[in-house]
Amino acid sequence: MLDEAMKVGHKVIKEAKKKGMDEIELFITYNNQKQVIINGVSIGTQRARSEIGAGIRVIHKGAEGFSYTNIMTLESLNKVAAEAFSVAKLSPKIEGLALATKKPFEKINGTYSEDIADLEADALTKDALDFIAGYTSIDDRIKTVLSSITVNVSQTAILNSNGVELERKAANYQGDLLCIASDKDKAGGYVFDNLFSRKHDLDLKTAGEKLGKRALDGFKQETISAFEGSVIFKAQAMSNPVTIVSSLAASGDWRQRGISFWKDKLADKVADEKFQLVDKPHNLDGGGGVKPFDDEGSPTNELEIVKDGVLQTFMHNVRTANKENLESTGNATRAFGPPPNFSQKPTNILPNSPWILAGDMSEEEMIQETKKGIIIHNYQGTVRYQNGIFSGVAKGAQLIENGEIVKPVTGISISGNVFELINNISGIGKEYHLAGGWLTTPFMRFENIKISTK
Repeated sequence: MLDEAMKVGHKVIKEAKKKGMDEIELFITYNNQKQVIINGVSIGTQRARSEIGAGIRVIHKGAEGFSYTNIMTLESLNKVAAEAFSVAKLSPKIEGLALATKKPFEKINGTYSEDIADLEADALTKDALDFIAGYTSIDDRIKTVLSSITVNVSQTAILNSNGVELERKAANYQGDLLCIASDKDKAGGYVFDNLFSRKHDLDLKTAGEKLGKRALDGFKQETISAFEGSVIFKAQAMSNPVTIVSSLAASGDWRQRGISFWKDKLADKVADEKFQLVDKPHNLDGGGGVKPFDDEGSPTNELEIVKDGVLQTFMHNVRTANKENLESTGNATRAFGPPPNFSQKPTNILPNSPWILAGDMSEEEMIQETKKGIIIHNYQGTVRYQNGIFSGVAKGAQLIENGEIVKPVTGISISGNVFELINNISGIGKEYHLAGGWLTTPFMRFENIKISTK
């Protein structure tokens, strides 16, 4: 799909050099998405969409310009390059600014599957019907609300005037599932799940049954009194706020801007020694961030960010690395999560495929060792990413007393500070779970969290 676009891209780079541009980069993406929306107990919508486009960065005299288009003709791309050039000439100089240079990278096999890419809407519809059969088999009061089953296929190419010429392909299958149990008199809370695979191998009927049981538990929700105690974060809750806050604190850009909570903590203890945060962009057991090069064209590598509670490194893109005479760690990102986005510059710095390393406790052991606390499936609320303070609603909460789950609870709010949480870890699960198609994590138990009620 990108072959012709790349041929045109080379002509654009050649023309840019004639016009006096110091450096130019084309980030070209093709995204194809097939999706089935499920609402209530029936198929709502089937849709398919595809788009190809290019974002063009020009660096001139240390300043940057950017523009983009989804019209992939030579005339259009030359026009976009000229627009970016004009912006660069009017922009201030940025220290360390440069494009990636050509470097060897490790090829990754398995991110793309023809079996996934060739799936038709009929196959997704069958899976959707299996999901419906799963939760309706539990109770006819259970419904779904705008759940979706999606196949994402993407191709990415990066070309620049430094000789970088890279391509990657990815295909994945994802289910974003939501259920609620309700009747004329009452309704439970929404329950969520997210499924991700690089194969067409997910059991949607079983997923529907599990989610249906959780939704039905919503009818049994009770209110409780406020207390301070243990909270077990399941996978979705581990993504935000814990992992996002920790990742931004380890951003080289945030450090250089002086807003990272860990700005002066390199090689210092920042967390409990059981806390390990690693970027594993070559491990196919991870999510959608598995890739051989980042969104600038720098090679990705396994990167220990926090090891035994000690901050090992800050993540860098080309610009932030240049400012410290370092090499990019391959963590330049244009958008949070897939699919690749040609309309954004690679200004973000995040783990490609973050892992929080597992511990040695089963979920049952974690519960049995909890005197009083709650389990939460999801967190929704505010997060102050610079200082780690969070406050919001605990979704899918269950009360634990004396080592047993006693009941589902409602009206639960939690608050605390992520940087204090990761220094108050009392248990780490031994099984991995994928959250949001991005984070690979075990369940974790934290202490001294304020649990509020309505």
